Amino acid sequence: MNEQQNMELKFKLNRLVEIWRGFCEMHTSLYEYTCDEYMHLLASEIDELNDTVQLKLKLLEKINLLDAQRTETTNEILTALNINDEQKKISQLLSTLREHNEVEVAKQIESMNLILLDIIEKIQEQNKKNQVFLNKAIHSLQDLRENFMGKAKYKTYSSAGTARSSNTL
Repeated sequence: MNEQQNMELKFKLNRLVEIWRGFCEMHTSLYEYTCDEYMHLLASEIDELNDTVQLKLKLLEKINLLDAQRTETTNEILTALNINDEQKKISQLLSTLREHNEVEVAKQIESMNLILLDIIEKIQEQNKKNQVFLNKAIHSLQDLRENFMGKAKYKTYSSAGTARSSNTL
């Protein structure tokens, strides 16, 4: 690899590190929006919830664009290293970088990827909380609607402890 190719590779590696940093920053914002959604749900702040959802959707679009840049940059790096790898997994990229004496870059990406995975896990947990809350709210609204329509169902328990449903007018 000549000096110009080596400089181009270094530039692309720096770009890849920047992309991973961007992933961490954007996913942190996504987590914050997800927490904000929950707070708006609890407070029944529908307008604020809609605003947060719109911000979240815009951020997801940016994350998708960044992911396309990651794919492109990764492919360029693998091509520069004369690697024709169809799988393109992070672990394979990191091992390839280590094989080509780019240990520091591999360490940086690996560290940021661990942070990213942690953030994504937190986002998933918060989304589950949000979904449980929404499901309970929908169920409560259905119960209210049935009560207003005179179709409420009440569960009572027999002496054996089994549930019985009864309809009322």
